[in-house]
Amino acid sequence: HFFFFHHGHGAQLFIQPNKWAGPQQKQRFLIVLDDIWREDVWNQMQRSFPDVNNGSRVLITTQFLNVAKGANPRSTPYELPLLNDNESMKLLLKKAFPYEDTEANCSSGLLDISHQLMRKCGGLPLALVVLGGLLSIKDKTPVVWRRVLETMDWAAEGRECQEILALSYEDLPYHMKSCFLYLGAYHHWQCVNQAMDCGRLHTTGRKEDHGGYRGSYFRGVDSEELDSCKNQEKQWECQEMWCLCSSENDQQTYLASRRVAFHNVNDTTINEISRVSTMHGQRNLMAFGLRYPPIDSPIFRFELLRVLDLTELTSVRRLPKEIGLMIHLRYLRLRDVDDLLPLSVGNFQSLETVLLTQIKKHFWAFKSSSKQALRHVQVKWCKPPQSLELKNLLTLEYVALGSYKTINWRFPNLRKLKVEINKEHQGTMLTHLLCELDHLISLFIDATGDFPIEINTKDFPFHNHLLSLTLYGFWPKGDTISEFPTCLTKLELSHSRLEQDPMPKLERLQYLVTLKLFQNVYLGKTMVCSTGRFPSLKSLFIAVLSASEDPMPNLEEWRVERGAMAKLAFLTLISCKKLKVFPDLQHVMSLQELEFRHMSQELMFRLQRKAGEDWYKIQHVPKLTFEEW
Repeated sequence: HFFFFHHGHGAQLFIQPNKWAGPQQKQRFLIVLDDIWREDVWNQMQRSFPDVNNGSRVLITTQFLNVAKGANPRSTPYELPLLNDNESMKLLLKKAFPYEDTEANCSSGLLDISHQLMRKCGGLPLALVVLGGLLSIKDKTPVVWRRVLETMDWAAEGRECQEILALSYEDLPYHMKSCFLYLGAYHHWQCVNQAMDCGRLHTTGRKEDHGGYRGSYFRGVDSEELDSCKNQEKQWECQEMWCLCSSENDQQTYLASRRVAFHNVNDTTINEISRVSTMHGQRNLMAFGLRYPPIDSPIFRFELLRVLDLTELTSVRRLPKEIGLMIHLRYLRLRDVDDLLPLSVGNFQSLETVLLTQIKKHFWAFKSSSKQALRHVQVKWCKPPQSLELKNLLTLEYVALGSYKTINWRFPNLRKLKVEINKEHQGTMLTHLLCELDHLISLFIDATGDFPIEINTKDFPFHNHLLSLTLYGFWPKGDTISEFPTCLTKLELSHSRLEQDPMPKLERLQYLVTLKLFQNVYLGKTMVCSTGRFPSLKSLFIAVLSASEDPMPNLEEWRVERGAMAKLAFLTLISCKKLKVFPDLQHVMSLQELEFRHMSQELMFRLQRKAGEDWYKIQHVPKLTFEEW
């Protein structure tokens, strides 16, 4: 068996302890841990690869001699030599002309410049590969290649890779430079949404899909790489640079930046800096740890802003009407502005993403033309008007159906919906709405009050699209549920109050990967998982969201027939207090983690390590977690 893990830049890598023990311990393996940066990584991971004395090996690659010696002080690390000139030239030209005949296309002029570039790389393969990749997308002319040679600063020894990577940044398309630098201020998912909303990231067609460009631009980027971008001695163009301010000492850098992220800087400092700066040109402003900005704060008056993110904003009951002057705003994120927005928000003609909490008034005060720009709306307890059509809307979360008896909402391209049911007649309204949502892939229905979910899952019209379904609430005719969307990969149920075993219905979902069953899902005493069913299930949670109610308060017997849940890797049981006997899982060899919390003492006694009557059922599981009352 061969396993390859690319670590790189100190990124966290977790491997299950004792993964290679058990029935597989007689088989040999070769593990390659590529590009380890820190000495402590091997110490953390060593227990995951027990030495069973069968000739298995772990190979570590690193750029640092101390890391290699720390992994095995008794062994002499093999130090790869740098490439000689011939090898370097061959690698550089192979990357520069990936689909062409080098001899036929590399003129004498290009060849001469190639030799100069090659020598600047100092025999480092990474530098040669990156530089060759850059040359491959350039015009194959001496003028262009010489410009590459003259652009790079080769003066400092040991900076070959850094300078080439910096040059790669310089060579990005204009709209991608600031997009890349968003990585310095945000995590991956936030960065992608904001990059799109500020107009920097463009794609053809379905730009919100989870694949495609998201992976191609952002795959493998971690915090240390971002730090290296922030700390480059070479200052990139001011108009494209992000300034990360954490103190007043950053003021001079801030004054020259159009995109600023404040980290734990108090509002007084921000106001002082803002009032003396050239804020009229500000494009993006984020503040983390800013809690109490006054209503007259300058940050609400930057008219050219595209992105405004005050993630930790608290104790602001209203915003100034001047915020409506931000007519170019595309991304707005505020927290705990729990009263109202000014009517001037109707001027936001370009707003695409809105993340707010508890806004009671004026959110839907947008002009008709402004509403059409909305793509992602996350506003808790928002109540859209009775008639509303948003053709470009993709995400609508925490929407309440209001007090209307009928609604006329048209969201033809909606992908994700979270809706609250708080009146008895709303099930019919919701069913009507769902019939219009042909592209929905994620649905969350919250009816945890005394109001039932009056829809029947057999009425779901979009079986070929819905992947994630969450139903919090009870069905008055729950036992008649006959069908769930067949393509579901994730299902969450809570407060369902089912009287018949739900497993015969759920286990037919052949693509289901994650199943979460929370409070009062099933009220019966027995539950059975049949042979060959749940073929794709990897994670099963039977748990509680609060301590007041159990997921299955009457469950006494749970049988798992041999061959059921063949791919199950993670199982969590919390607060199934009447379960006395654990199902036989000794044949579920895929199981990696098993967690028990707040179970009966009788069950815990039967599962006692080595001594318990049911210990044999779980002894093969690498990671076991027990927590009693």
